Amino acid sequence: MVTGQGDLRRTVEDLLRLHAEVPRLTDAAGPEVTAPITALAETLRATGGKHRAVTELANDIAALAAGTADDLAPVVPASQAALRAAAHSVLGLLAVSHHQLDPLPPLGAVGDDLADAFPEGFARDYVRTVLDDLPRGRATTKDEAKSQPGADQAAIIASREAAIAAVAPKYREQVRAWLEHPDCHAVELHGPHVTDRELELRVGWTRPPNHGTPDADRWRVRDDDGKVVSRHSAGVEATRFSSPEAFVRPLEAFLDVAARHADGVDGFLDDHFAAGIAPVFVNSNSARLGPGGVVGFRGAGTGTKEAAKDWLKLRAAARKKDDECLPPVRSVAYDPIVEGSDPGVRLIFKKHADGWTMTTSYPAGEPSYDNVRLEELT
Repeated sequence: MVTGQGDLRRTVEDLLRLHAEVPRLTDAAGPEVTAPITALAETLRATGGKHRAVTELANDIAALAAGTADDLAPVVPASQAALRAAAHSVLGLLAVSHHQLDPLPPLGAVGDDLADAFPEGFARDYVRTVLDDLPRGRATTKDEAKSQPGADQAAIIASREAAIAAVAPKYREQVRAWLEHPDCHAVELHGPHVTDRELELRVGWTRPPNHGTPDADRWRVRDDDGKVVSRHSAGVEATRFSSPEAFVRPLEAFLDVAARHADGVDGFLDDHFAAGIAPVFVNSNSARLGPGGVVGFRGAGTGTKEAAKDWLKLRAAARKKDDECLPPVRSVAYDPIVEGSDPGVRLIFKKHADGWTMTTSYPAGEPSYDNVRLEELT
């Protein structure tokens, strides 16, 4: 049986997707049922073939191929029951072996909401986040990521200058120093010039939006074996600001607080972050960001901590050599400000020999575990 975290995640997705497709497959049958019955049996074997109950069901369904449309009546409920049982079994492996959770309680009765049949907590929440994104999630391919044109350095410079021009004059010198520092990649990865396609490829394949520019990570797909090679870090979401004004508003919110310190911004950061790294979260109200102010793509079915971790493992497996990799992950377009549980902007500052600088600024649906809220620093 498949036990790798990415493999198990993919199996859960496939089982739940097939659960929704079974009625469509059987509804397609007319007087001659051979083709749809055979297709259903083969799909069952491919999706849940590691699970005995699903394999046995696939064999039973295949035997109906010589029958008539009337023979299909019991196929849908039997197929879906086996698929639910298989999904429950796989979720149980994820819970115990990969998330250090207790064994799952048994399945419950099926109602209007499929997720309600799964045990409350980990399994039900996991199923619900995967199901919620099934209709709109889509995948990109390695070839699409590989063939995407590199970033335009002139567009990055223009985007940076537009942001500096949009900031309040009293903060312009400080913001310029931050954005022009060689360790800062806020504009390069999250500026308004970044395209939706570049965000989609970043979240799906870790391809940085500034790919091809002098300071970018040397992301590539190896010609000999198809392995994606990159040191670029990307989580389950990739986001950008939609305008220069949106880009600078959270910076202004931070500076409105930090610049009041007797020793200026560096003194403010010294007082609050003795370790030399300052992850600050500016909520969307303080950042003056509303719907449409930012744009994002996120992993499909990543609405829980465990589901997000498993999705990242699946993405890592998709980036392996062609003869070892799993299928590509799916992602969805979303607005972090509208859909996030606690939206805002994450600012990261680091202290160097020449003082503090900002390394990045990006929209997010919620703060990271280590973020310190700006309102807690006032």
